[in-house]
Amino acid sequence: MSDEPGKLGGRLYEWGHGTVSPTTVLPRVDPVPSPAPSRGSRLPVVVKVIVLVLGLAMVLASLLLSPSRPLTGADAIGEREMVRITGPNGNSVEVTAIIDTGATVSSMDTKLARALGFDLEHAKRVRVSSSLGSERRPVVDATIQLAGKSMTSHINVNNRSRRSTQVLLGRADVKGFHVIVGKQMLTRPAGGAAPTALRALTALGAPAMDQSALLALIPLAALLIVLLRVVVGMSTLGTFSPVLLAISYAQVGLLLGTILTVGLFVIGFLAQPLLRRLHLPRVARLAALVGGVVAVLLGVQLLFDKQLGNTLNVSLPVVVTAVITERLWEQWDADGARAALVSAGLTLAVGVLVALLMLTPMIRYLADEVPLALALACGMWTIVAGTYRGLRLSELLRFSPLITAKERAA
Repeated sequence: MSDEPGKLGGRLYEWGHGTVSPTTVLPRVDPVPSPAPSRGSRLPVVVKVIVLVLGLAMVLASLLLSPSRPLTGADAIGEREMVRITGPNGNSVEVTAIIDTGATVSSMDTKLARALGFDLEHAKRVRVSSSLGSERRPVVDATIQLAGKSMTSHINVNNRSRRSTQVLLGRADVKGFHVIVGKQMLTRPAGGAAPTALRALTALGAPAMDQSALLALIPLAALLIVLLRVVVGMSTLGTFSPVLLAISYAQVGLLLGTILTVGLFVIGFLAQPLLRRLHLPRVARLAALVGGVVAVLLGVQLLFDKQLGNTLNVSLPVVVTAVITERLWEQWDADGARAALVSAGLTLAVGVLVALLMLTPMIRYLADEVPLALALACGMWTIVAGTYRGLRLSELLRFSPLITAKERAA
């Protein structure tokens, strides 16, 4: 490299051997003017109102003009429903039951039968053949309330601890009902509207929604995330990570889903220092985390002889949370463990909130009836929500002490 001075932009500079010499005159760099602060959305308020009203009108028109409407009413039930079972002493309990038209008679778990006060030792026994083989089971008379109708069922009792539900209703007890394939949690034991979002989300034996309805609700979940980030100012691990968590919770249930999420976060925090010492790339650390969590789940299942549910449904929150844990590590490196823990808690809370919104009875009804109109309307409303340029709620809370002090000084 030549040591001869040269000229750049009308100013003297010198070439050094990999370094800048003390006599170097650096060229002057004019500061780049910062962009003018935004004064709000350029979209007129009238246009915003028109877009919001058009979206609502689209949903309502689709509801009224839809040529095919799913069956609703007292005679329509899903593949899983909430039922109320009453024992001989008047004790009753509300549980999730699977509707199996392939089974002739109904079945109930042994522990549940004893908790309701049934005398299993002196009960009549019959021989029942199932996929587990042939066995003699006690039979009891229980009052079952399903979709607003009460019936007396001759229900056999056996160990259902490894099954997804404590109660199975056979075709002998669902005569007169229309079972809608792919639908679940359509009614309450006393009849009327579908179960609440919290009840559907906490019910064992999820999924609580079919795939088409779940797909139609993704734009609505995205709209909620936009409102939380743009208007409220809530930051999560990944922009739409809570939506992925909500979908997994709707598939596997809130209890098991949150256990898997929290467990994966904890294991991620504990394993991070060890994996760092191995100098593994991020993708290898993430794969090692997934493998460790799966090994723990399989170990618990083998140790306690329990089925954790459908394998595909369980794998969804595991993989989703593992990907979010990668973001957790990134924020831990940048901002520290405390900030990462706060973001993890907010991500979990928003995921639960989105799942509750998706399972709200009215929202589920719209997703079943007019999925396309709901998706399009949510997309239009998202555009309007994204034009918000005012202060976020978190900023108002943060600056409120300063504003109060300024007002007192004035």
